[in-house]
Amino acid sequence: MTIHNSHVVIIGAGILGTTLAYAISTLSSSKITIIEQEERAGLHTSSRNTGKVHAPFIYNPEKKKIWAKAALYGYNFWKKYCQANNILFVEDGVIEVANDEKALSTLSQHLEWGIKNGLDEKEIIMMDEKEISIFEPNLKCQSAILCNKDASVNYGQITQRLATQICGENHQVTFITRSKVLNIKNRSDPSPEIILEYINLFENKIKEIKCDFLISAAGSNSINILDMTKTIHQYCDLFFRGEYWIAPPKYNKLTNHSIYSVPEFQQFPFLDPHWIIRANGNREVGPNACPVFSPYGYNKIVNAREFLPKIYKLMKGKNNKIIRTLFSTEMLNLIYKEGLSSISKKYMINRVKKFLPIIEDRDFRIRGTAGIRSNLIDKEGNFVMNPIFMLRNNMLHILNYNSPGATGAFPISYSIIFKLLQRGIIKNDREDDHKDTQLAFFDQKLIEACKYEIDLDFI
Repeated sequence: MTIHNSHVVIIGAGILGTTLAYAISTLSSSKITIIEQEERAGLHTSSRNTGKVHAPFIYNPEKKKIWAKAALYGYNFWKKYCQANNILFVEDGVIEVANDEKALSTLSQHLEWGIKNGLDEKEIIMMDEKEISIFEPNLKCQSAILCNKDASVNYGQITQRLATQICGENHQVTFITRSKVLNIKNRSDPSPEIILEYINLFENKIKEIKCDFLISAAGSNSINILDMTKTIHQYCDLFFRGEYWIAPPKYNKLTNHSIYSVPEFQQFPFLDPHWIIRANGNREVGPNACPVFSPYGYNKIVNAREFLPKIYKLMKGKNNKIIRTLFSTEMLNLIYKEGLSSISKKYMINRVKKFLPIIEDRDFRIRGTAGIRSNLIDKEGNFVMNPIFMLRNNMLHILNYNSPGATGAFPISYSIIFKLLQRGIIKNDREDDHKDTQLAFFDQKLIEACKYEIDLDFI
């Protein structure tokens, strides 16, 4: 059995795993290894998303402070990164619309949140029906928020470019691809170390790697990785597939902005399907939030195969509060409407037709790329709204890392690494500051902001 050694091992080469490796390499000389089960970085959620660099106005500054600050600073990180690497960063802005009294009230709240979260008053403005029609004549609404600090990128392209860069610049970061973690052992004698057992799918061989510290950034597999360590926890995960329909070219000039509506089910961590402008100029409708049974439930075959194992896993815990949530009226209503959006193209398109009445469902003939998001439910049966950073001995598990996770990947990563440096978990021994390397994308002031403004806690 081949054995490798590393100071830090990161499980998962999504956008979070790669930005974490970058952050460590700029602040420490620690040797880093990333283990990824696919053949390239960022092939799942990091590529299968809306591609938005989200503005922070939809995040409660008290209850979602981490996401709000991460989104605020994430915009500047990605703008600098994309400019330095000649990658599209389209500053196209976003509009959120309201068409009833309840939505109007939410819109006013979002405007207030945006200002509290750090947006300038010139970057986010409220408009009535007449004012918004000047910007978007095809849009139907009673009122709307126009936010200019919102952009479109291709996160899959970004993740793969960054993965190539952090490995190519020096030998500090190593990628092990097509390798699936099978077992994790935490040994304290004769000295503390973690041993990961994984199967290399290229060679069909089981190998081991030893490290001083482990970071799990495994996305939808994060609970599975946590369970491997035999850590007691209160969470179960549910999977939701976000589906898209690609608009025909005839709609390419329909709007100049992506259009969001106030979500119908605000107690759940989902947005309603919206009108999306991609970085490449394509227009799409989506995503919905259709319940599925696997982190890879992109098709019916996978979902059928994983249905019984997932239901068994949910039921064996016998947590009545979680079961009650799954069968609550609100949840069943969500499942019904989102499932209908998956089955019926007309129903899906009509959800956007409410504010873009000119579109017709018969014109949408090509499905976009679907993605899967994993949401945690706690022991009280509540959806967990924020990311969780669970530090246990010499392992950090990052759980429930959802939208705007891609937007905030760099600020979150730097905040994490600064805390690990402060605790002496990662060595603070970087002799140079990467100013003379190809990886010097950000100024020190932006990086330092993450240390003081992104106030995340380890539990």
